[in-house]
Amino acid sequence: MEMKLSWACQLLVLLWLTCCPAKASCQQLPLRYYDQTDGLRNMAITALAQEPGGYLWIGTQNGLFRYDGARFQRFELSGGAAALYITALHVDSSGRLWVGTIEGLYVWQGQRFVPIQSKNIQFTLFQGQTIATLAPDRLLFISRNRLWLAQSEDRGYSWQAREFFEAEQLSRHPEMSKLFSIHVGQRGELWMGCGRSLCHYDQGKLTVLGKESGLPRESWHAVLLDRKKQLWVAGEHHIYVLPPDGGAFQDRSPDQKAEKKANGAPFLTEDNEGRIFGREDQGVIRWNGKRWESFDESSGLIVGGGIDSLLVDRDGGVWLGSVGRGLVHWIGYPNWENWTSKQGLPNDVVLSFLRDRENLLHVGTRSGSAIQQKAGNFSVFPRAYGGTSYQWSNMIEDARGNIWAGSLSGFLVRRRRGTEMDVKVAQLPSINSLFFDRLGQLWIATDAGIYSIRQPASNPVPVKVAVTEFSFMADVKAFQGCQDGTGILWFVTDKGMLRFDGTHWRKPLPKPATQVFQPSTIACTRDGTLWLGGETGNVWRGKEHGEALEINDVTPSLLLDQSMTGVFEDKRGWLWVSTDIGIGVWNHKQWRFFNHESGLVWNDTDRNTFYEDSDGSMWIATSGGASHILQPESLFAPLQLDVLVESISRDGAVHARDTPIHAIHLPWSSGPLNFKLAALSYQNRETLGFRYRMQGLEPGWSTTDIPEVRYAALPPGHYRFQVVAENPSMQTVSQQVDVEIEILPPWWRTKIFYSACGALLLLLLFLFHRYRLRRLVARQSLQVQLARERSFELEMSREEERKHLTREIHDELGQHLSALRMGVSVVGMEFGDKNPSLQGKIARMITLVDSTIKVVRNVVSSLRPSSLDMGIVSALEWLVEEFIENTGIPCSLDVREENIVLDDSRSTTIFRIAQESLTNISRHALATQVEISLMKTEKHYVLEVRDNGRGFDTSLRKKKSFGLIGIRERASMLGGEVSIFSAPGVGTTIRVSVPITDAMPNR
Repeated sequence: MEMKLSWACQLLVLLWLTCCPAKASCQQLPLRYYDQTDGLRNMAITALAQEPGGYLWIGTQNGLFRYDGARFQRFELSGGAAALYITALHVDSSGRLWVGTIEGLYVWQGQRFVPIQSKNIQFTLFQGQTIATLAPDRLLFISRNRLWLAQSEDRGYSWQAREFFEAEQLSRHPEMSKLFSIHVGQRGELWMGCGRSLCHYDQGKLTVLGKESGLPRESWHAVLLDRKKQLWVAGEHHIYVLPPDGGAFQDRSPDQKAEKKANGAPFLTEDNEGRIFGREDQGVIRWNGKRWESFDESSGLIVGGGIDSLLVDRDGGVWLGSVGRGLVHWIGYPNWENWTSKQGLPNDVVLSFLRDRENLLHVGTRSGSAIQQKAGNFSVFPRAYGGTSYQWSNMIEDARGNIWAGSLSGFLVRRRRGTEMDVKVAQLPSINSLFFDRLGQLWIATDAGIYSIRQPASNPVPVKVAVTEFSFMADVKAFQGCQDGTGILWFVTDKGMLRFDGTHWRKPLPKPATQVFQPSTIACTRDGTLWLGGETGNVWRGKEHGEALEINDVTPSLLLDQSMTGVFEDKRGWLWVSTDIGIGVWNHKQWRFFNHESGLVWNDTDRNTFYEDSDGSMWIATSGGASHILQPESLFAPLQLDVLVESISRDGAVHARDTPIHAIHLPWSSGPLNFKLAALSYQNRETLGFRYRMQGLEPGWSTTDIPEVRYAALPPGHYRFQVVAENPSMQTVSQQVDVEIEILPPWWRTKIFYSACGALLLLLLFLFHRYRLRRLVARQSLQVQLARERSFELEMSREEERKHLTREIHDELGQHLSALRMGVSVVGMEFGDKNPSLQGKIARMITLVDSTIKVVRNVVSSLRPSSLDMGIVSALEWLVEEFIENTGIPCSLDVREENIVLDDSRSTTIFRIAQESLTNISRHALATQVEISLMKTEKHYVLEVRDNGRGFDTSLRKKKSFGLIGIRERASMLGGEVSIFSAPGVGTTIRVSVPITDAMPNR
């Protein structure tokens, strides 16, 4: 009878699992929506692409945007036309970004978009799969239903476009007159949606595939060759696939009820696991190899007007472009699955998991338990005890396959394997933990003591544990218990740790005793190690040594001061920690932290958070649903984290953008210097930050969560900006990026300015020196001039004195001598005849008087020749006659002007110079011929005295050549010049030039 009942119950469960309608078709998606508040100004997404550097490009119905993980930036196309309807985005094999619009095709070249032109033809690209890479520097695109080839012969610097097919080919195949999509296969063959057929072009041969190939008449807007070499085609209503071995296309169309809306843009995209994404009216569909999975509003996906584009990024993440709801990021794809009440759970507050021997997954929630169906959703098991009234916080399975469950209300329930309903075993205080030891004994930790059932199968009666040595055991609040690999039972309570070896209970002493140690959750391991967690956020590793429990704090920095709710060690030996802000995983090498921004359905967790499934995947219970990590190993996959100095701007000018920046030279300015940073990583960004410093300005590092750093006006000098991106939750640090910065000094601190100042200072010093020198020279010249003037005055005074003396001698002495001679002559005439002796004396006296008169005349002539009063010419003639008479040397006088009239000073000076020259000739020259000339030029009187004497070397002047010195001094008194030309054995010429006018410098 029991066998029949058991089979009947199993059949009932099977029929229920098979036939029970699901509330939802698939899981709850962890989604992040980006809209206008994030900087995405247009919410209708038409195309998505990712360039090799990591930037995401988003085409909308009103412009093009780029996303770096932190912000959206709008880009203008050529000609400043930013508000264009973007119809297609494509990244070719060289990493170039191509943008198709309804007004043309553009390629991104460094800092700008360049239009592709061909004989003034304006290209028009419609939305869909209209661009494909044929080969390096060769691109195919569909414009106005025709296929075009754009190619470059200079590595992308310039492009030329022409039609790909000849007119003759198009005329033979009228289907080619209207193309919808283009795809290039692995061999370079072309697949095209043409008309209401599919066209294949390979090595010059064009084939049209239609009904004979298994394809219905439909416009195929998307074509994809997957990694299994299956060819997928998608139209407005159908999806077909061609196996790699050829043959006919197979129908893979989803439910036609979800494909009724028109004007959608069909797409086909393959993820990193080989699953194919497509479009449906209310969301997206995914082919998992056996069937289509639908993701729509029941999965939390709000699509607005639909999903028109889907991108799988370089990290395997999925991005959805919706029409009206902006950009949608499927967080944690493909490793995270989430389930909530929308997928059939009785309540979003999940408390426990259990997979039984029938491979059914049971989930305990705040409102009863549920079982996962084959379709993936959950349903409440019929005849479950209490229905949705109780909080099943614990579920375990005994050795016979019976399921035991405990609730926070204190109900202990058993569901026998093969029976149709749960049976209440006992009513206890609030149950916190259930576990079976090696002997099959059931242990129950409650809010009011520890209970055990020694014989769960035959006598399921809980017995409260009472220990006489510990009087507090009667009312102890036991949080959790477990059995380690050595068989020891451990319990964490509000009175501390308790240990039971099967015979004795003991309260171990923590070592060191000074450590604050109050655990609230525990996990036992095979080697006897204990993992303990506290509500203060501490994680301890405990190891028993004798009577003491040695405690080591292994708390990572991100968990400090967080509320710890649970710890768990899986079969890999990894430690899992749950908190009120997410979960942490430690593989004994690295920590990883995950929360709602990483794919977790909700941040807040409870004590029995973790459950390791039979396939090694992990289930996580939260207050907002259940999360499922399909491949926990992928959590520790290396995270590519690079930091980029995206741009440097100041005073409204951007000095660098979109290219690696290594060095920059900036003029000095009082404006702040802004560094825009980017870390092109889109997974687990919740703790992403930047560490930076400016070497040469600050010694230490600073941190920021904002991807922008600002420095106030930097003084001139050389700096090095250093930045590192850090993701503490993934324990990942990027390579350091350095940017050399030189702030040029202002113009008043430049070398040119300093050089100019130095030159100006030197010029001022030079001018000051010249000024002082000129002052000194002028003063010296003035002194010399004063001396000369004084000498001239003295000379003139002497000349006047000579002139006066000459007149006195001539007039007075001459008259007296003449009178004396006359008197002596009269005496001789009167008395000479009478006295002959007297006559002789008188004759001697007359002779003496005549000699005296002659001497007086010579003295007068020496002092001042009387001929000077008759002019310079007469004076020179007298001087020549006197020279000839006294020396016997022939001397000639040449006066070029008939009448030369000089003032007294010039006449006297020229006469004295000539007189001194002739004196020198007579004394030293040994000349046989002397010539004197006097001429008048426009501004000077010129006197030359030439001889043919023995001459002398003019460079060897004698210190006591007073004659020549006197000549120079006399000439300089009148502002004149003296030139002496002489050489040994040649003779001497003295040339004196005296200004006609008074040229003496003023004082």
